[in-house]
Amino acid sequence: MNARSVQAPSSLLKGEVSKLPLLLTKAAERAGSQSPLIVLHGANGSASDMQPLLERLPSDRPVIALDWLGHGGRPIPDALCIEEIGADLIAQMDARGVPAAHLFGFSVGGLLALWLAVHYPKRVLSVATLTAKFIYNEAAIAHATHLTSAERLLRSNPERVEALERMHAPQDWQELIRKVRNMFIAFAERPPLTPGEIAGITQPVLAFGALEDPLVPAAEVLELARLLPNATPALFPGSAHPLAQAPLDTIVRTLHRFIENPVSMQRSARVKLTDFRWDRA
Repeated sequence: MNARSVQAPSSLLKGEVSKLPLLLTKAAERAGSQSPLIVLHGANGSASDMQPLLERLPSDRPVIALDWLGHGGRPIPDALCIEEIGADLIAQMDARGVPAAHLFGFSVGGLLALWLAVHYPKRVLSVATLTAKFIYNEAAIAHATHLTSAERLLRSNPERVEALERMHAPQDWQELIRKVRNMFIAFAERPPLTPGEIAGITQPVLAFGALEDPLVPAAEVLELARLLPNATPALFPGSAHPLAQAPLDTIVRTLHRFIENPVSMQRSARVKLTDFRWDRA
């Protein structure tokens, strides 16, 4: 285990084991012989946010959608950091008896999936990311803190406020996003992943990106793919924020092909990064 990782505190699961979030289709639940796919939502979201993707996934393997620490109505800790969130996800895998899994992460959930591949490599079989945010320079942190301002949301986005209240009940959504905001601010002094750590990820990675995404530029997705030794980039027109704007049917088909045979997909993509026809996967 990398020296920067932390052990999962046993207290994270006290009283929570029976309440751990789990979204499965009935057919996927029966596909027990396959290694599961674990789906990770983005910052301030919840497992229920991923329902548009979950309902499209094929039924040939178990699918588990997890809530981050402090999200989806779970108790909010005194502070949030990527180490504790990652350790909690591993603890949730342990509680379900999942030794290793394929990971799909949306937005900052993609960063978490990559972080787990670095710090818990034996638990990660492959990683797929959708507009993964991994660059946190001054401008990126300023943008992230602007987006996680409760005052801004209350003033300008009542629909999002209603959704946050619903998905994080009975917890205080404003307390949660303040702590997420503080986590982003802390990235200025301690980036969640260094380029060297990303370059050390040996698992196959499928990096989805959107050409007009307002939060994660396509150039950032291509830079991520460049750093990774076993990455396949897949760009599509439009945006992925919010998730429903992404071409989810095609993403699911591409994801299925990647998990079944990542080497074949890497071969298909090994021309120019922009030559990979994601829509024909």
